[in-house]
This record gives sequence, structure tokens and C-alpha cells, in this order.
Amino acid sequence: MAAMRHAGRFAVLAVVVALSLPATALGLSRPTPIAVGFPKLPLSGFVIALDPGHNGGNAAHASQIAKPVWIGTGWKPCNKVGTSTPSGYPEHAFTFDVASRVKAGLQTLGATVFLTRTSDTGVGPCIDVRGQFGKKVGAIVEVSIHGDGAPSSGHGFFVMKPGNVAGWTDDIYSASGVLAVAMREGLKDAGLSIANYYATNGLKTRTDLGTLNCSDVPVVEIEMGNMKNAGDAARMSSRTGRQVYANGVIFGIRRYLGR
Repeated sequence: MAAMRHAGRFAVLAVVVALSLPATALGLSRPTPIAVGFPKLPLSGFVIALDPGHNGGNAAHASQIAKPVWIGTGWKPCNKVGTSTPSGYPEHAFTFDVASRVKAGLQTLGATVFLTRTSDTGVGPCIDVRGQFGKKVGAIVEVSIHGDGAPSSGHGFFVMKPGNVAGWTDDIYSASGVLAVAMREGLKDAGLSIANYYATNGLKTRTDLGTLNCSDVPVVEIEMGNMKNAGDAARMSSRTGRQVYANGVIFGIRRYLGR
């Protein structure tokens, strides 16, 4: 028994000595130091512009929003009131809520996000200012959020992208086309259906929209759903539904950025 106790003491001593020696003396390689800190978020460093269509104060300032602005292919009204569901839920409230949800989600992912308007009680801004906003804030993309007011038989979303307008969109229309496809797929990933009207496979090229024509960064304008359709209106009027729309926009932006 005494011999066993002595053997045990020698074994413990050997371990203590071994632990006190440098790793190289034991024939072991030195471990790579582990970096300490927070992991980089997927959208860190990206600036994104969001444009919630219309504004809550537009209806009370008809002459101001009717003022024409030049958009490269013609004159258009500064802004419009927007549409609403049959029960009276307005487009401007829908777009502001969805854009705010998108902003919150993107910020959680590390992005810096700016909105063309910061409340739902103001007037404008005009469509040309909305289009120029992305470049002004240093954004890599701009997404304009809307709701349609089509005949009630139509349902689903579609994404509008700028055409090639010399001197206006010729520098961004190609990248905007890529953004449009990414946005369509992101909205589909969120469980939303492509529109059964107007657009082809969820995409439409436009050369007469000021927010698109006046942009200097890749841009799209999305009709999230038809507010006159019973099914779309129910989803657009609910908080749960608006979060689904917001998720789709976030998915689309992440697809475009490869993140």
C-alpha cells in the first residue's frame, strides 16, 4: 500500500512538472489565440434607404402636393394622397408601419437605415426628393413601399423597376433590375403571392415614376398588395400581416446584398 501511495505521489508530481513546462518543450504546438469580441453582424457597414409612400398630411394640403415636378420623362404631381382599404385603412399608414418594421429588422442585422419621412402626419416629400434621398444619405439601395388600389379581383404583390432613361437611370437601371428580382424572391420567401394582374411574373418596368427616375442608387418600388382586394386588405390591415410584408423586404435586401 505504501508503494502505491509513493507511486501516486510521483504521478501527481510528474503532471505538475509537465504543466509548468512550455508547450514546445512537450512537443506540442502553441495554440492560436482566440479573438475576443462581438461577431460582425450580417449587414454591418451597409446604409439602406426606405421610402414609405405618401404621407398622412397630404390630403389636407392638396395644392402643395399637386405642384408638378420634372422627372426626366415628363411632369408629375409632387405627391398623392394614396389609396385605402374598403374599411378605410389608408395606404400612407400601411407604408409607414411596414417601413418602420423593416428599419427595425435591418438595424438588428447591423445596417444603418434612413426613412424619407419620419412620421405619418407630415406632407410629402415630393417624388423627386424621395428618389434623390438614397444618394443623399449614402445608401447602397433604396426601396419604396406602396399599396395598390386596383380592381378588387386583383391580388398579390409586384415590384417595379426603372427603365433605361438616358441621363437619369442609365447608371442604375441594370442593378435595379437585379434588386427587383431579389426583392420578388424575398417576398415569395416570406410566403407572399405574386400579383395575378398588371405585372409579368411579379416584375414591371416603369419610366414614368419619379422615385425611380430620380434615384442615383439601385431602386425599386413595391406594390405590396391590392388594398381593394378583400384578402390583401385583411393582411395589410393586421399587425401580423404587416410584419410578413416587412420580413419579405428584409429577405429581399439580404438576397441583393448577398447577406
